Amino acid sequence: MFSCHVWFLLSGLIGCTGNSTAIWFSVPESHHVCLPCGSSGSSDVIWTRQDQEVLVTRRGGYKTNKDRRRYRLMVNGDLCVWHLKESDHGRYRCNQQLVAELQVLTGRDYTVSAGRTLLLPCSGSSKPKQRWFQQREGERREAVLTKYRNGTVKPERGGGRLSFTNDALQIQDLQPEDAGEYVCNGLLQARVTVLAAHAETSSQPPSTSTPPSPAVVTAEVGEIKKKSNTRPENVLLLVGAVSVGLMIIFLAAVCVLLTSMKCRRRKRRAAAAPTREDTELQPWTTSSAPTEGEDLETPPLCGETIHYASLGRQNWRERPSRSPPEQSHHSVIYSSVISRPAARAEHKL
Repeated sequence: MFSCHVWFLLSGLIGCTGNSTAIWFSVPESHHVCLPCGSSGSSDVIWTRQDQEVLVTRRGGYKTNKDRRRYRLMVNGDLCVWHLKESDHGRYRCNQQLVAELQVLTGRDYTVSAGRTLLLPCSGSSKPKQRWFQQREGERREAVLTKYRNGTVKPERGGGRLSFTNDALQIQDLQPEDAGEYVCNGLLQARVTVLAAHAETSSQPPSTSTPPSPAVVTAEVGEIKKKSNTRPENVLLLVGAVSVGLMIIFLAAVCVLLTSMKCRRRKRRAAAAPTREDTELQPWTTSSAPTEGEDLETPPLCGETIHYASLGRQNWRERPSRSPPEQSHHSVIYSSVISRPAARAEHKL
């Protein structure tokens, strides 16, 4: 540990003949990235993060490494960081010189400031050939880069800003036209939103506490307008639903009214129709008083039986003898059949 601090103090004496420009990387988590040291003329290297955490050192044949599974020091002094985590974000210095600022992205929706270098790995596809497409909002999908099996890379647009580095599609100097969805071998890899930002220099890394730029404010205003435009649609849907409900209630009330009127008509018809007893033929016996047209000298009949029918429809039945009703308000057709025993012959032939 003492040697690491000594190396940190002595790193200013290590030769750095040129001032390299720092790279602002934006890399998805779980991927990897290699950071260039930028120094030359010396094999002695010390890498630090956030100006205080010593990651790896090398002096001659002596080396130190904080985590050998994640940090790998290359022969030329570059540092490769594997299996990125959110805690890996920050500024990286090689021999006290700021060489990179790392932003670790999570999820699939990435918001990146303009001017940074974005890495997009082709996750979920094991094919050696990679075909990358970009689709901007409201536009057709467009091919941006192809990596062939033999390692040949063919950028199809970007003006030299697109390449295949760190096993990923690399977009340098990110611009607003780079926003959109990125698809590799038919699989969605990321949705990129580019924020306008001022030019960043190597001596002053981007601050996370800076106020939002006018472009961001304009985007937020546009989202608010979209939300406000959707409110009338919701109101129309609500009015339509209420109208349908009222119409259903009205139709139900009409059905109930018609049914009740129909029932009332049936009851009236049933009350006005004569009962069965009034329409049926009433039995009449010979014991009753004779009418004016009958023969008074006709002897009474014994064991006679009366059969009857009513209202033009035969309905022959036998009923016990009873007196006719005193009053009848309905016209009735009587039909009688009288049977009597044959008289005995007084003389035999």
